[in-house]
Amino acid sequence: MQSDERFRALVTATSDVVYRMSADWSVMHQLQGGGFLLDTGEPMSDWMEKYIHPQDQERVKAAIAEAIRTKSMYQLEHQVLKADGTQGWTFSRAVPIIDDNGKIIEWFGAANDVTARKHTENELHEAKDAAEQQNRLYETITSSTPDLVYVFDLDYRFTYANRALLNMWGKTWENAIGRNLLENGYEPWHAEMHEREIDYVVANRKPIRGEVSFPHATLGRRIYDYIFTPVINEHGEVEAVAGTTRDITEIRAAENTLAESEARFRTMAEGMNVYIAMSDETSNAIYFNQTWSKLTGRPTNELLAYGWSNLLHPDDRERHLKVYRTAFETQTPVHDSYRVLTKNGNYRWLLIDGSVRRYSDGSFAGYISAGVDITELKEDEQRKNDFISMVSHELKTPLTSALSYVQVSKKRTTENNDRLTAGMLDRTEKQLGKMTRMINGFLNVSRLESGKLQIDPQRFDMARLVKEVEEESLVSVTSHKVVFAPVEETWVNADQEKISHVIQNFISNAVKYSRPNSVINVACVTIDNHVQVSVSDEGIGINEEDLPRLFERYYRVKDTETRNIAGFGIGLYLCCEIIKRHRGNIWAESVVGKGSTFYFTLPVVK
Repeated sequence: MQSDERFRALVTATSDVVYRMSADWSVMHQLQGGGFLLDTGEPMSDWMEKYIHPQDQERVKAAIAEAIRTKSMYQLEHQVLKADGTQGWTFSRAVPIIDDNGKIIEWFGAANDVTARKHTENELHEAKDAAEQQNRLYETITSSTPDLVYVFDLDYRFTYANRALLNMWGKTWENAIGRNLLENGYEPWHAEMHEREIDYVVANRKPIRGEVSFPHATLGRRIYDYIFTPVINEHGEVEAVAGTTRDITEIRAAENTLAESEARFRTMAEGMNVYIAMSDETSNAIYFNQTWSKLTGRPTNELLAYGWSNLLHPDDRERHLKVYRTAFETQTPVHDSYRVLTKNGNYRWLLIDGSVRRYSDGSFAGYISAGVDITELKEDEQRKNDFISMVSHELKTPLTSALSYVQVSKKRTTENNDRLTAGMLDRTEKQLGKMTRMINGFLNVSRLESGKLQIDPQRFDMARLVKEVEEESLVSVTSHKVVFAPVEETWVNADQEKISHVIQNFISNAVKYSRPNSVINVACVTIDNHVQVSVSDEGIGINEEDLPRLFERYYRVKDTETRNIAGFGIGLYLCCEIIKRHRGNIWAESVVGKGSTFYFTLPVVK
């Protein structure tokens, strides 16, 4: 008994809790809680609910059952309900007291408060889980990038390397991490260079960037761009150096190819007697070859951006800039001519063709243009126009006189009832009328190109003008049925005589190119604050490839059906220029074999 008492005293001295249980653990006889659990000096059967946390009661019961079955020590770490009502943890042991017959009489137990340790373990476990989760996140990020990501300690050893870097080395984590640059296959000069850079980053706490050639395990020598960045701790000290490296071999190769291509382009551009220029996507000029400088006497840097536009002839500048800007808005080719001031103080004509440039992804990059000197052609053309103007003017007087003689003779033959002669004179009058219209056309073209064709705008009602044209057509057009749709009162500010000329030209062409007795429809409607006039026929139609060129000077459709129809290709050209000068649009639509429709529009005024 004395030894039992000593044992109990020892247990009490070394444990936070001492307790006694019945043989089947149904009754707790005594518990000294030591301030950790509530004491009890009386037997109690509901000790499980009072002391054991609900989450662990089944575990405790299972451990007790196993200890009773095996008559061995009970021991378990579990949650308890502390004396202050909070949750705690204990490590409990109980030994069976067995009589001489091998029967368990009771259990004597002791338990220690391990709450603080369990909290520490839980915190460590949570911290470990968080660290592992963050490590998995970083590993996922760094392993999915082709860039090389790594970390050095202050002794130049690798403490981290992502999968891409390990693959480049041809190594595993185990035989690469913890080793320095030389040990991981860096050449001595390369290792020494990076060590100096690491020292710089540590000393200055600033990143450093460089470029280096390095052998890849499978791809051979590659070019890399790298950045070393300081890793600074909470005390403001550099505790490591992080690095990222990107393979830029293809980029450098593309740059070299581009540089070679640009060098070839410049060699070609500078060696040609052609005016080469380039612009970017914002419409600013970014390149002029030396041919431009030789012509203008200006260095190329003065021509860049919009400096070149200051050398355009005052009569050409605004017109060409409008063409130029419109091309950029629509990203379509440029075709134009203008005069440029030369170093000698005179002007030369250039014909410019600009092609759209695009980046490798297909996006708009600007234009590249080529120009040729057409001054001599322009001078020849002017001399031709002057000659045509002079001849046309000289022919006009005798032609007018001849027409007057025919009209007088026709009147007399009619009075004398000489029908044969009257018919011949009638046909002569028509032919002279055609010649008069052709000569007037040449004169108008000549005046147009010399800037002498005047537009005299005035406010008038299009309904009245169309009515006048209708009345004239009833007399002049007898071979076709010309149908005029009703026109509402529509006011425009334009040259009435010249707009009338355009409508009559449309009708005249419809008569020429459609079979006799077919219908010609004339309409005038208002659409979006613009009056739209259209003339439709049931004629032979126009091929699609000819439509864009119909309004060019001297252009005529060449096919078997039109070769015997008289004309010089100046009527539609003149109509186009008249409408353009009124800020209108002109175009044609056609289906071969079914007919054509010619349109023009003018702004409506109130």
